[in-house]
Amino acid sequence: MLGHYDPYLVALSVVVASFGGYVALDLASHARDAGRGRNGWLGAAALALGAGIWSMHFIGMMAMRMPMPVSYDILLTALSFFLAVGVSGTGLFAVAHGGGGRATLAAAGLLTGFGIVSMHYVGMAGMRLPVPLIYDTLLVVASVVIAVAASTAALWLAFRTASPLQRLSGALVLGAAVVSMHYIGMAAANADVTAIGHAANTDAVPTGDDLGFVLSTPSLAVGTGVGTLLILSLGLLSVLIDRRRSAERAAGQEARYRAVVDSAVDPIVVIDETGTIQSFNRAAETTFGYGAAEAVGANVRILMAEPHHSAHDGYMAHFRETGERRIIGIGREVEGRRKDGSLFPLELSVAEWHDGRQRLFTGIMRDITARKAAEDALHRAKAEAERAREEALTARDNAERADMAKTKFLAAASHDLRQPVQSLFFFAHALSDRLDGHPASPLLASMSESLNGLRTLLDSLLDVSRLDAGVVTPAVTEFALGPLLQRLADEYRGRAAEVGIALRHVPTDGWTRSDPALVERILRNLVENAIRYTESGRILIGCRRTGKDLRIEVLDTGIGIPENKRDEVFVEFTQLANPERDRRKGLGLGLAIVRRLAGLLGHEVTLRSQPGRGSAFGLTVPSVAPRQVMKTCRPAAQSAAQPAANGGKGLVVVVEDDAIILLSMRTMLEEWGYEVVAAVSADEAVGTLTSLGQRPDMIVADYRLREGRTGLQAIRDIYGVCGVRVPALVLTGDTDPARIAEVQQSGHRLLHKPVAPEVLRNALNSAA
Repeated sequence: MLGHYDPYLVALSVVVASFGGYVALDLASHARDAGRGRNGWLGAAALALGAGIWSMHFIGMMAMRMPMPVSYDILLTALSFFLAVGVSGTGLFAVAHGGGGRATLAAAGLLTGFGIVSMHYVGMAGMRLPVPLIYDTLLVVASVVIAVAASTAALWLAFRTASPLQRLSGALVLGAAVVSMHYIGMAAANADVTAIGHAANTDAVPTGDDLGFVLSTPSLAVGTGVGTLLILSLGLLSVLIDRRRSAERAAGQEARYRAVVDSAVDPIVVIDETGTIQSFNRAAETTFGYGAAEAVGANVRILMAEPHHSAHDGYMAHFRETGERRIIGIGREVEGRRKDGSLFPLELSVAEWHDGRQRLFTGIMRDITARKAAEDALHRAKAEAERAREEALTARDNAERADMAKTKFLAAASHDLRQPVQSLFFFAHALSDRLDGHPASPLLASMSESLNGLRTLLDSLLDVSRLDAGVVTPAVTEFALGPLLQRLADEYRGRAAEVGIALRHVPTDGWTRSDPALVERILRNLVENAIRYTESGRILIGCRRTGKDLRIEVLDTGIGIPENKRDEVFVEFTQLANPERDRRKGLGLGLAIVRRLAGLLGHEVTLRSQPGRGSAFGLTVPSVAPRQVMKTCRPAAQSAAQPAANGGKGLVVVVEDDAIILLSMRTMLEEWGYEVVAAVSADEAVGTLTSLGQRPDMIVADYRLREGRTGLQAIRDIYGVCGVRVPALVLTGDTDPARIAEVQQSGHRLLHKPVAPEVLRNALNSAA
């Protein structure tokens, strides 16, 4: 193009372009960081960039001094301005909202570059010259390339600059590129020489009416530049003010954040994507031993123990590359390391957040040393409790085995003791009949008394075994207590008088619901215990009402029981006042049997006692309404029949493998008038009965026989020969609960050795 450039206006265009680029970059950077009004700041950045480019373009055009008048088309000039602002805004918004990827940046840069080129050439088309312009194709292409490159650089810099110095460097690069593009575009336009000559010959000088408007080029250029700089300065000032306000808000938020974080009892550490510590609260200082000044700026690895210490950078690199969250949002237990190198357990949770410029991570930690110690103590306590439980179970099993062994021992010992005692009973009874009036009769009476004492002790052992076996089934009924207490008082009054004790009872009309036989056994044991441990004074048997129940009491003036021994007296073989184990004072099983029978019946046993003043044992039973009892006539008691010598009472089969007991029983039964078939086994009894051809009237069989056979089997064998079922008695000295239950289930009557002759005779008479 003919003419020359005004150097001052060219310089002004460069200043406007650079300043416009700086303001645009600053506004775009602020838009990136702003939480609110982001689109407004992006619009301001687009206006600043477009205005700077257009002003530089307009000033650059007016900097050209040509030898002909120049005017401008208002509409095309305005269009060029809107093109500059519009394409700048389009590019900035596209990059800001498109993620800033390479493809988005390239497309936005291409669009903006072509927009700037369009703005430039539309602006040149708005010039009104007397001659047409011819464009150099290569220079036009060069201007397009520079425009696209400048646009791409501008958009890239808009969201990458962080400091004013970076923005200044970017603005200079952007301004130089835009200025270069403009002046290359200007150089591409050349005037048609032929048209210039024709215009000179014809004096065809354009006027304002023909070309639009004509202004003083320097004045217009300076005015445009100053106006643009003023507008850009206002934009820069507004962003500075907004930054200051944002800084004040951020400072307030930081103060509040710091107050919350520093007052937290748990360590809180903030790191960036590289693992550099950005924030370190007071709790973290206390926990880790580092001061905030030491920790901030250091890598978070200083707080980690192996293996996390060595692998941390790899974790962060993997996260940046893949975005895979391995620990974010997931609480877990790790091991921390203090400044002194000591390790301790931590509970860690990590949260991810953005501050508008970078991704940050907040780690909230808790020192769980105390909790771990408590958990370890709890685990140890559980382990100890489990060991104690196992030991208790082992002890219980051992106790159960010991109790089982004791029961078996008592059963075996009772059986072995009862066998000879039984034979002594039968022989003593046979001798008592033959030695009637003989001088040796008192000796025999003393021997019988000793045998009765031994039988009582063995019966007590048997009672304990039966209760342990659970074969005692209460026969519950409603009955009057008065006759029972009267009978006990009458029975024991003479025995108490022999030792100088007055025994009396208080009559009662109360009724109860229970097993009368078992209640009587409980009261007998209590009365015998009172007589045994009362040296002088009195014993009282009575009954009193307590609410809906009745309490039967046995009170004595005996030796009494200390308070710390009141539970102990109910334990087997316990006798507080019998260290010498005098058999006349019992075996120590009476109160144990009382408690077991009361438990079986569901009754409560109470004890009140004062040492030296006596004891009061009570049995609480339910009270029921009395019933009317029909009075009946009872025949007078008849004396037992004397044994007959002719055996007219019937045939009795005796099966006993003990020869001495078999002989003594045969002798006694024959003295009573029975015909006896005595056998040591079932086969022998069957053979004898077969040879006699006679059916027995009674079978008496010992439970334990030879070759592992039992009396129950012997009775069945005899039934097979007879063809009918005859009455049978089973004698046993065995206290094994299983044996007792087996005999009772068979339906035969069971008598425990040693059997008193009177008991056996009564059983035979009742069975017959």
